[in-house]
Amino acid sequence: MLPALKAANVADFVLDTQGVVIEVQEFLGVTGNLIEQSYRVLQQLNPTIDEIATLHSIEVASFAPLTTTQHLDQLHRRGFNDQVTETGLNLALATGLTKRVNSVDLAEDVIFSPYVWESGQIEIASFLRGLPPGERDALLGICEQAAQHPGLALPLLTQPTPGVFGAAQKVGLVQAATVKSTGGSGAQTYVFSPTLESEDDRLTTTEALNQRKLFVAHMLFGHERAERSGGRIHDPVVLVRALLNRGSVGPASNISTDYHLLEAHGIVRVRETDHGRAYLELVKEEIVEGGLAWLQNTSTSAGTTDPTVNLLRAPGEFTNPEQTRAGAGDLGAADEIARSAILELRRELQRATRQDRPANPR
Repeated sequence: MLPALKAANVADFVLDTQGVVIEVQEFLGVTGNLIEQSYRVLQQLNPTIDEIATLHSIEVASFAPLTTTQHLDQLHRRGFNDQVTETGLNLALATGLTKRVNSVDLAEDVIFSPYVWESGQIEIASFLRGLPPGERDALLGICEQAAQHPGLALPLLTQPTPGVFGAAQKVGLVQAATVKSTGGSGAQTYVFSPTLESEDDRLTTTEALNQRKLFVAHMLFGHERAERSGGRIHDPVVLVRALLNRGSVGPASNISTDYHLLEAHGIVRVRETDHGRAYLELVKEEIVEGGLAWLQNTSTSAGTTDPTVNLLRAPGEFTNPEQTRAGAGDLGAADEIARSAILELRRELQRATRQDRPANPR
């Protein structure tokens, strides 16, 4: 298996002169999320069509809770026939990475990923089933794009009607951060997926997740919407790498006036110098480092060059998903205790997989 794992960039190993394995390094969850890594390993092993359908079924279940009919329909749309879709769903359920719960009101099972959707599965599935097919497909497309590219601007996505998107936020199907500029750049909404929370074990609290969204939203807004005359970020990936490598960026006059919100959350610190200029200094490395990973997934630039870094006239207001729910009614509020338990179970499973210790039979 080691050559296949190495070719899939999931592990690496070293042999001695006699061809004996003397060292193995694993990159579980590092070079991609678990679904991406599993798919890459499968590709190295010449998978059957049923095995490929199983991965697709697990992926669809992570994007949104759906009734069995809708779940199978999404697999059909990915090119699988009736027999393969049924087999793929059954195998996905057998792995435990996908679960089902029966709904009396919907008169069928709801299929979902337990690592993403701890609660509200039936409510979300009911909401999606009540949509016209075109609206439902557009919304599921947003879920998929948000999972693959964190922080995509809402205008770049295939949008359902405004009311439908707002309802999707309300039930927790998607999460959005709206950033407003204190200058003349207006506002922009950036969309995130709940799957991000399950893919990063360091995000053990809602606060940490929202701080990363806050940081990413500011960087993207500065790149896409900030006034050029005020200094637009040329490449967010380059700027964030510079912040991580050097511990600070600047000096620039906008830093002293435009980053109060990030400073208030303790993510960065503003250190003023003479003549109204200031440096932006790193404080919460884990938030910024995680934000870099999201920006690399979203940005079309690899950030390989190092142009002059010009900072922006930054956002002055941030609305997190919890505030959105509070304003619209608490129909899909997250249970932070349940989330922490799920993350701990995931860590335990990973330790057992690495043979650190036996898995707890609970």
